[in-house]
Amino acid sequence: MYFIKKMTAIVVLCLAFSSWSQVQNVYDDFEGNGDISTWFGDDCNVDLSFSNPNIQGLNLSSTVLKYTDVGGQYANIRFDVNENFDLSTNHTFTLKIYIPSGGLSGNQNNQISLKLQDGTQGAPWETQSEIIKNVVLDQWQEVSFDFLNDPFINFNGGSPDPVLRTDLNRVVLQVNGENNNDIVTAYIDDVNYDGSVGTCSLFNNLVWSDEFDGSGAIDNSKWFHQTYIPNGWGWYNGELQHYTDREDNAYVQNGYLHIVAKDETYTDPVQGITKEYTSARLNSKFAFTHGRVEARAKLPQGVGTWPAIWMLGKNINETGAFWQTQGYGTTGWPECGEIDIMEHWGSNQNFVQSALHTPSSFGATVNHGGLMAT
Repeated sequence: MYFIKKMTAIVVLCLAFSSWSQVQNVYDDFEGNGDISTWFGDDCNVDLSFSNPNIQGLNLSSTVLKYTDVGGQYANIRFDVNENFDLSTNHTFTLKIYIPSGGLSGNQNNQISLKLQDGTQGAPWETQSEIIKNVVLDQWQEVSFDFLNDPFINFNGGSPDPVLRTDLNRVVLQVNGENNNDIVTAYIDDVNYDGSVGTCSLFNNLVWSDEFDGSGAIDNSKWFHQTYIPNGWGWYNGELQHYTDREDNAYVQNGYLHIVAKDETYTDPVQGITKEYTSARLNSKFAFTHGRVEARAKLPQGVGTWPAIWMLGKNINETGAFWQTQGYGTTGWPECGEIDIMEHWGSNQNFVQSALHTPSSFGATVNHGGLMAT
């Protein structure tokens, strides 16, 4: 079999503050009319355009959000806003929810909680204020969360009332609680905040990018081919391929970067190791501490492919990596830190995942979430 993996990407990194320009509503009907673009599933699968399984009564929408907790202990979904909420004047969130009884396991209380957090903190849950509402099964219902009038729970007992705070910019939704491994399937629609927020982006000053103009080899002033097998026999995670610095495996054409995986016998000229597949692994020659990364990618299809965009600490001591060759390799993995921006598996074609790898889990994929592509 001959297979090709092509990744088409435009990478943009932004780093700076900007001023307010306008305000926006905080709303999503999951039919293309919303303002929320940062949905994320934390240890929970989320599909932002799922056919409404119960079109009747309160909700006649054709598409809704599907929330699938497959047993994650702290499973939730969330979104961030660009500017903090001003709850002193507008303090109510509403949504519609439908939980089919056939999509549950365990005996947890049937409920949905809405948590407000400061998403800029390393442990945002320590800043949260939460309202919990009971729900009934097998029907659409509207639920409201009023942070002025409803009972709320502050994670930190010393925190002020939420309407007195100005540091909250993250909304977390959690169905049937946490600290359990029960299965939950729920459907959510018409998420709304009764106020608005500024659209200021914290990082909108472009400092590094590659638009992949021209044709031929990649720009070696921006990218480094990582080809040296670090453990003497193969790459991590049981990968089967060689990474090469050939244009056969990575090239630029018509504004796109093509990363091509090939089924071919190849012997590495430096280490003399023979493998039956080739591909490319590229390191950026730009490092940063804070900012935003944007990429557009067309992902491959077919079992056996595993494209990824991820970030590692500049100090990782990985033999053959760019920053290691520049003298920065002082720290092992996972202590160096890893942020997986995107991973995709050909065996699960419509799913993409992000993750954090830290010493808290000995590097294991514990802190992760994903989206069903539409």
